[in-house]
Parts: sequence; C-alpha cells; structure tokens
Amino acid sequence: MFQQPSQGDRIDMNELLGSLVLIWVRELREGITTPYGDREAIACDVHCLDGPKGGEKFENALIFQGALIGSLRSAAGGNPVLARIGQGTAKPGQNPPFILLPYNDADAALATGYIQRMPKPFQAAANGAAPAAEPPPPGGMTAEQFAALPPEVQELLRQTA
Repeated sequence: MFQQPSQGDRIDMNELLGSLVLIWVRELREGITTPYGDREAIACDVHCLDGPKGGEKFENALIFQGALIGSLRSAAGGNPVLARIGQGTAKPGQNPPFILLPYNDADAALATGYIQRMPKPFQAAANGAAPAAEPPPPGGMTAEQFAALPPEVQELLRQTA
C-alpha cells in the first residue's frame, strides 16, 4: 500500500537508443550540483514500451542531456511525451546528442493501449469515504504476486475470472 522514498532511477540513454518511450515530465530542476558544476535537469518518469528495455519504468529520473531538456521542458506537468530515442549529429570532438524522434501511428496505438492498461492512481471518494475495495486477485494469488505480473497478464486473468 505504501512505498519507500526514492532517490530516483538512473537511465543509460545508450540502452534506450531506438526505443519507444513515454515520458511524464514532472519538472525542470535548476541548480543541481554535479562534478561539472551546477546544471539543470528534467525530472521525469520514463516508461520504455519496446526495445531491449521494453516494459521497464524509470521513476523520478533526472535527464541532463541538453537536447532532451530542450525537447521536454514545455511538457512539465502536462500530457506524456511519446517519442523514440535517437541520436543527432555530433559536434567535432563530442559524442552525438540524444534526441527525441517523432512517433508514427503504430507507435501511438501501442502507447494508447499501454496507458489504458495502466493502474489508476489512488483517489479518495468524493464524500470522504474510503474507496471501494478491490476484488481479491484471481487464481488464489496474493495481492503482491498479482501486482508483480505484467499488466497484460493481469488483465487476462481478470477477464478469465
């Protein structure tokens, strides 16, 4: 029911290259002390929808890459950004920057299905009463075992119960 506080997940953008991601931008943070001086970063949740890290979520992660900050800055607190992770052209003596590439119709369909399967956040009832209790997990599982299953497996089990 509760979770421990987190320092935020680390993302290696090299591992996400070419992957379709949904990015929920929480905020732009400024004045973060790093070995390279004070920097700004995007605080976000990244859900990887395909590729080698498909199905993984990176929560409260910080993105420091300048090109990505520029692409994500205006999305803070709004709808998620859907894109593929790509690389731009490198400046002499530097690595190519990570960039966000546009999504296509098939990507949008995949992301829409993913969002529809996501659990809804906790909301108290309007009259202050506790929310209705969830039915017990199907198949004699504990709630923890059921929660550990991928969302598509959870939905199939609900449909067959």
